[in-house]
Amino acid sequence: MSRTPKNAELTPLRSVHAKRVCMERVQTAANGESASASASESESLLWPENDASFFSHVKLEEMFSGQDAVVSAPFSSQTSSNFQQSDSDDSLFGDIALPSTIVEHKPNPEEQQRFKAINMTDVSNAELEEIFHGADFPDVQNTQLFLDAMPQSTKIKEESISMSMSTSFISKSILEGIVHGSQYETFETLKNRSSMIQSQNDSAGHELDQFDWQTQAFAEFEGIKEKEKEEQEPDDSFPSKGDFYGLPDKVKQLIFEHKGINCLYDWQNECLNLPAIRQRKNLIYALPTSGGKTLVAEILMLRELLCRERNVLFILPYVSIVQEKVSAMSPFAIAMDFIVDEYTAGKGKCPPQPQRRRRSLFIASIEKGAVLMDSLIEVERPHEIGLVVVDELHLIGERGRGATLEAFLTKVMFLNANIQIVGMSATIGNLNEISAFLNADVYTRGFRPVELKEYIKCGKDILEINSAGQTLEEIFVLKRSVNYNYSSAVERADPDHLAGLVSECAPEKCCLVFCPTRKNCENVALLLSRIVPKQKFLEHRQSEKVDLMNALDAMCGVLSAVLAKTLPYGIAYHHSGLTTDERKYIETAYRFGVITVICCTSTLAAGVNLPAKRVIIRAPYVGQDFMTLCKYKQMVGRAGRAGFGEAGESFLITQSKDNLQVGEMLFSPMDKALSSLDQLEAVGLQSLILSVIGLNLADCRRDLNRLVNSTLLSVQAGSLQVAVDVDDLVLRILRDMFKNKVLQLCDRTPNSSDMTMTTTQDVNQSSRLSGSGSGSGSTISRGRLLIGQSTRFRLSSIGRAAYKAGIDYKRAFAMHKELKDAQQQLILTSYAHLLYLVVCFNSNERGDELFPADANVLFREYTSQPAQTLALFQQLGFTEALAARLAKTQSVQGPLALKLNRLYKVLILNDIMDLLSLPSVANKYNIERGTLQQLVSLATSAASAIVRLCEQIDEFWCYKPLFERIHHKMDRCGTRELEALLELPAVKINRAKQLYAKGFRTVEDVAKTRPMELVKAVEFMPLKVAIEIVSAAKIILMKKLDHLEEATEALKNCLCIKDE
Repeated sequence: MSRTPKNAELTPLRSVHAKRVCMERVQTAANGESASASASESESLLWPENDASFFSHVKLEEMFSGQDAVVSAPFSSQTSSNFQQSDSDDSLFGDIALPSTIVEHKPNPEEQQRFKAINMTDVSNAELEEIFHGADFPDVQNTQLFLDAMPQSTKIKEESISMSMSTSFISKSILEGIVHGSQYETFETLKNRSSMIQSQNDSAGHELDQFDWQTQAFAEFEGIKEKEKEEQEPDDSFPSKGDFYGLPDKVKQLIFEHKGINCLYDWQNECLNLPAIRQRKNLIYALPTSGGKTLVAEILMLRELLCRERNVLFILPYVSIVQEKVSAMSPFAIAMDFIVDEYTAGKGKCPPQPQRRRRSLFIASIEKGAVLMDSLIEVERPHEIGLVVVDELHLIGERGRGATLEAFLTKVMFLNANIQIVGMSATIGNLNEISAFLNADVYTRGFRPVELKEYIKCGKDILEINSAGQTLEEIFVLKRSVNYNYSSAVERADPDHLAGLVSECAPEKCCLVFCPTRKNCENVALLLSRIVPKQKFLEHRQSEKVDLMNALDAMCGVLSAVLAKTLPYGIAYHHSGLTTDERKYIETAYRFGVITVICCTSTLAAGVNLPAKRVIIRAPYVGQDFMTLCKYKQMVGRAGRAGFGEAGESFLITQSKDNLQVGEMLFSPMDKALSSLDQLEAVGLQSLILSVIGLNLADCRRDLNRLVNSTLLSVQAGSLQVAVDVDDLVLRILRDMFKNKVLQLCDRTPNSSDMTMTTTQDVNQSSRLSGSGSGSGSTISRGRLLIGQSTRFRLSSIGRAAYKAGIDYKRAFAMHKELKDAQQQLILTSYAHLLYLVVCFNSNERGDELFPADANVLFREYTSQPAQTLALFQQLGFTEALAARLAKTQSVQGPLALKLNRLYKVLILNDIMDLLSLPSVANKYNIERGTLQQLVSLATSAASAIVRLCEQIDEFWCYKPLFERIHHKMDRCGTRELEALLELPAVKINRAKQLYAKGFRTVEDVAKTRPMELVKAVEFMPLKVAIEIVSAAKIILMKKLDHLEEATEALKNCLCIKDE
């Protein structure tokens, strides 16, 4: 459900409120906060709930008057010398170098008394329910209740096991990430052992699928190396250009400089010298979070680019990480003369322009990476890719995106184009199955550069998880009991002592608080801003927080009401409801210690590299689902990252009702990555079959069976909860495709599309009665189309349209119907009708994807629309009578619900096309800015997909230029003069306007300036961002230069040809 933002308009009482709060701040700063202050005085320090408008616009200078010292501000172009001139770059090859000294903050009695003085009577029951995610209040919880609720099977096992360290029943993969020491197994060894154990222990259920690192008995790495020396396969050697793993010394210097290190970890050196690396075999390596996996991948990619001189495709899970990595690699690309290309949503040309002089590093999201590879296969250029690196390989088990990743890897494997695949992850519970799927060797190491201490909070008791324990009491050790001397009101508002746990760490160190939902993040941030010790949090780097709020207000629109209340305390929230720019500012401020507490959802654990001294998991839920061990490990892995200190801490807060499930989660094996190709009516497998036929990788049943049998689905077919007959599944999909005229025979007969498909197996079963059979070809008999194993078929026009648009054929048929219906009476007096078709492309069965229509807003906007837009409403059957009914019922229901939900999004997109600012549109339609940004991104991608679909269907030739215009206008925000600047990564509409106003009107203007000059000229431009923008501009010019040089060479060759 969308959140209704509070009114952001100024009120007549603004100046009164500003003066009141200002006086209170000055008085507090002068006199300090006394433990004996009255409740009314303490209450004046809190943000008033009834003044949302003031906090959307107030400037903090008014509130912090009278301060003597001003700390340098990282977001000010005039005063932020430390921020701008910092040599550290957190996005280049890992974490930034941060102070290693740990300051353990212990609350003194004065600070504890501050909790006592706070009055929280203004917190409503509804707010408490949302903050505590539906937990029963009050909730009795303590150590004994937690231990008593542990899974029964665990207690039985506890009585029967040996007390030896090697048989500790709580898995090392759970409590320590992965195994101690190095473990390396070749694909062949894994396959043989898996087959042997499967046959010997099938009835006992001890096959390798369970991924218990204590039972898998991997051979030690040193022993493997000795064996490999005896039976060494020939190396797939490449030209060595230096002693740093074949790379030039310049690369070593760059990496060490930006990483802030002087050597690699032992495991990294070990991994880079594996037989799989020397022989260019596929490899999966798994280590705990923060172990340094990405650096190994980056060295492998640089080696492929510079030494073997082949392109590299780097697959990352989220757009934000792709953009961060593009910016991080740009300076290296300039120094080492290669190209970095971003492939996300509307970014990236498919297929890419051939580059003869320079190699390319394609950094892509999962979806766009698959499209890129398909385009290279289609033009017979897949051999240009030498290496594919997949980060967060466990996402292959995620529904939806996992099927796309599995299909992509299956096609890469099926090509046999000498493309090496390297995958990395910290949380895969069935590495043997993934290894079998990718034909990959496996390397694991239980390594963390810093210690991680994990705690569980049960009421006031803090239990430390001891990995060496043998009994429940030894595993869950009572460390301490907390007592923050809360008042009764504060105890009611914060029974789990979140503010106390946060105040022990912040603001001296950073803290992440993971919350189940987006709304919960905002409410917890507000709660903390009311309870934490005011003076300590307010005085911490005040001037930087002023600049941060100014930057957010200037660059991202009006500052949100919640952030306006929490940012003065260095507290923020982070979720997809924020725009990309807002999230980036918050992340940057957090990395530099301006923001010290972030309340976030689980996506931050996998999506952004934000380390913390302390991680607090607010409740063991992700949305409404109970947390899995994989999610838990990702969250706690953010604590104690490299360069951040000696040790990290994580606290999992539990309620008594969740004790059993928490125990089951902690004692469970790591989550398995299970194929989802067969889920949701096998839509993933349908799309895979559609694409391989369209790419001419398979054109008969024999080829299809061979390809599908190489999928992860085939590897796991026998072990899935519902056994899957892959061959039968393929047959059913082929029957449906012929029935729906998605496929046709290559030697198609006039009426073959109307026939019923019958396979040779069907014919053989009835051959005794009919006296006939079928060979390897196709025949037509009694209204049946007989398809043999080698019968060749191809996609029809609608099938090819579905493949090109990247959708399943059922969606293609639905879109075909929408386009055909609209073609009869297309309204071109405005963009509304075309936008309606764009919305249809992404629509679900109710049209309420992302958010449903707000009936009140819809009626209000309907009554104010011009005649050309109202014509679309009338064409879709929305009459004045229905409008009156909508106003009366105030709900979107009935037969027109689907169309009204779509029309609501059309009105929103129409305002975006008219260049209304994103914050104003978000407020107008009661939706979050981040959600609005996501809607625009989806609409841009949909317009591009519709163009590709229409290219394959002759009757829709007229649509192509129309949707190209829609795509171009939405992708470039409709501002032609800013189009060139918007090509730069990290440059959105507001930043582009800033650059344009300061005279930087082309990419060339940006490329020839120095980063520091850009910082001085453009307000709120940190040096790090300036370096990224200038580097990206230079890479764009490098690509243009390559194209011009190649075109020049081609023209010279033409002129040099002599007539015979």
